[in-house]
Amino acid sequence: MRLIRITPPGTSPVSLQEAKAHLRLEHSDDDALIDHYLQAAVQRLDGRDGFLGRALITQTWKLLLDGFPDAITVPLPPCQAVAEIAYVDAAGTVQTLAADAYQVFGLADAAPAGIVPAYGKAWPATRPMREAVAVTFRAGYGDSAADVPAPLRTAILQLAATLYANRETITAGAVDELPDGALATLAEHRVWAF
Repeated sequence: MRLIRITPPGTSPVSLQEAKAHLRLEHSDDDALIDHYLQAAVQRLDGRDGFLGRALITQTWKLLLDGFPDAITVPLPPCQAVAEIAYVDAAGTVQTLAADAYQVFGLADAAPAGIVPAYGKAWPATRPMREAVAVTFRAGYGDSAADVPAPLRTAILQLAATLYANRETITAGAVDELPDGALATLAEHRVWAF
């Protein structure tokens, strides 16, 4: 299994203005630095490599599989939609599976979504090769920062503030150094396996 991000989020879950308000800063001297810490905090939490194992703002991903399993688990919840399932057939031709050939369940759920063949149908045969199946899907809470749950936005603010306050002692990936129980908040939203 391999995940490739096709389209990144169009915005950040937390704005520079929100971060400055959280830090109680009125000057613009450190805007670039604060923005850098916001990006580091979001990157540490969001997407394939993020601590949460989920997508925050709408983004498009491609899941590559070596064949069709009984059920496909769509990582990075919440899944908004499955755009396409393509596969390499036994003859080596790339085909697109008709939308009525499969059923998607768990859309917009906190847990990973799943895909199974539609009632009375089966997955088609694929050529025995690496990455014979490609599932393109959209994931995330929504298109705007307001769609992201408040505890996750707060954790991003706390991580960015911790990075800003402790520039010399904390690395950009130091999630376990979040203050005041933010790690516990994140644990509630973390996808542990998919």
